[in-house]
Amino acid sequence: MPDTVERAPRRHLGAGAALSVLAQGGPLLGYGLLSIVLARTIGPTGNGRFALLATLVGITSLVVSLGQTAGITHEVSRRRWSLRRALRTSYLAALVLGLVGAFGGLAFYALTKDSVFEGIQVGLVLVALSSLIPLLAYQNAEAIMVARERYEGYTTVELSHATTMIVLGAGLAIVYGLSGAVVGLPASALVAATIGAVLLVRQGRRDTTVDQGESLSRALRFGLLSWGANLLQQVNYRFDIVILGGFAAASDVGVYAVAVSITALAWVLPQALQIVLFPRTADLDESALAGEVSGEASDTSLAKAMRHGVLLTVPAAVIVSVLLLVGVPLLWGSEFSQATWLGFVLLPGVLLLGVGKILGSAVIGRGHPRYALYGGAISMPVTIVLYFALIPAFDAWGAAAASSVSYAFSTLLGVVFFRRVTRIGMRRAFVPRAEDVADYGGLMRHLRAGRSAQ
Repeated sequence: MPDTVERAPRRHLGAGAALSVLAQGGPLLGYGLLSIVLARTIGPTGNGRFALLATLVGITSLVVSLGQTAGITHEVSRRRWSLRRALRTSYLAALVLGLVGAFGGLAFYALTKDSVFEGIQVGLVLVALSSLIPLLAYQNAEAIMVARERYEGYTTVELSHATTMIVLGAGLAIVYGLSGAVVGLPASALVAATIGAVLLVRQGRRDTTVDQGESLSRALRFGLLSWGANLLQQVNYRFDIVILGGFAAASDVGVYAVAVSITALAWVLPQALQIVLFPRTADLDESALAGEVSGEASDTSLAKAMRHGVLLTVPAAVIVSVLLLVGVPLLWGSEFSQATWLGFVLLPGVLLLGVGKILGSAVIGRGHPRYALYGGAISMPVTIVLYFALIPAFDAWGAAAASSVSYAFSTLLGVVFFRRVTRIGMRRAFVPRAEDVADYGGLMRHLRAGRSAQ
């Protein structure tokens, strides 16, 4: 029998999601301000080139990550991996995988420098790719924190990343243009990785978890299924910019990237819930298997979280619509006016995918990452066909339409897999109730009480 671990009382899920909103909004704010600075200094072309470099880093980090964050969260949330060992092992893995990713990303650039990355010098690519090691490291640190419901630490790491990007990346961009902005990528990731390590070392001193066997191998086995799914889904999320870069001018990519970044704000609220829901679902599922809670109690908690995900699409839609109509002409300028209408083409699919992300988190938290892999394997070919059918003919408009349809299709698949895994009825999971709306009043009282107790 493995050593048992005394579980701390579970924290308020809404409070964790509220902190996660800050954590998700910070980086988007950082990239948004940087995008505005680039728009005002070197225009759509510079913004498009930065978007391509950031996309290269993002895709490469996902390819080489091997699903570490999902596996780490799953193992640590089930109290099988101590904080100290998880930190040490995950940072070492980030070093190795980050080096592999840098060489792979450079090879991809070499193959596409005359098409997708035309006009972007190799020096800028090397600076951007140098962010891979600290990027993977701080993402692993965040996975450990979220797994143990250390929401404040997770938020601190993300805000440190965003603040550095705003202060250093945008500040240097004003003076040095695109080169200064690119320097912000490794600098912000390094600051976040350092702070994440410091916080986990402190928390690890109080951790009494007993390591249970080969946690790394279990984390990798679990994470690889999630990794495969994420890898396929990134075709839906990020390849639109890469493919558009191969058929359209950098200035068109820059305008489209603004539409993408603004509509991505619609994911802040549901993704905040998704982040805290995954470890909570895994924790409750483990407790149900151990007989500590009933299966019905676990289903009730999950159904309520799904209904909140639906509710959160309403404020998300309002906020994004205002930003598209008012923010684009006011902040980015007339050269980016087309981004407003591209954003409204993207918005329906983005809102649906916000719910789809929560569905995926619930399914994986229940211990079924293979369904996320199935969803990616089904949706990816459809998305590729849409991209190559619409982008060459309609440029950014084709990218927006293809992406929106792809997002909606992915969410539909998510509903199918959610029903198969949980057997929770559609009405119970997706039709909000009066009590759900009332929960927000309770959340505000909880947050006020927390501040008063400090």
